[in-house]
Amino acid sequence: MEYSKKKILVWLLFFSCITALFFFLNTEPPTKKYLQSVTQIDSLITLTLDQHQLTPNQVSVRTVEIDSLFSRRIYQIETPSTFSKTSFHYALHQNIWPYEARTVAEVQFPERNLRIHILVNDNVHRSLFLESN
Repeated sequence: MEYSKKKILVWLLFFSCITALFFFLNTEPPTKKYLQSVTQIDSLITLTLDQHQLTPNQVSVRTVEIDSLFSRRIYQIETPSTFSKTSFHYALHQNIWPYEARTVAEVQFPERNLRIHILVNDNVHRSLFLESN
């Protein structure tokens, strides 16, 4: 009885390895995209804002000069109290991830406001401040 259970387990393991090998060989690797300019980040932010039905009157944009060569755009976004800031952060991350950019976020308590920074090569290029009404 014990021998037949081991035999079944070996066959199951064998077929699962074959299946995994099949999927590995038939799956395309993710395509890397490269940012042509930082304005592409603005387009991806706008795409994410549109996906969450945030209107232009809820968003204000300002530019902060860091030095003579670098400036950063800051998006101030007013959201309703029922708006899921975490879902917005996740969608933004999904949109910019293929471009080898990443998001870093922090929540400010007790207001529960969310600050998202978009980093490219460990430099902050854009910031989004999501604040509840």
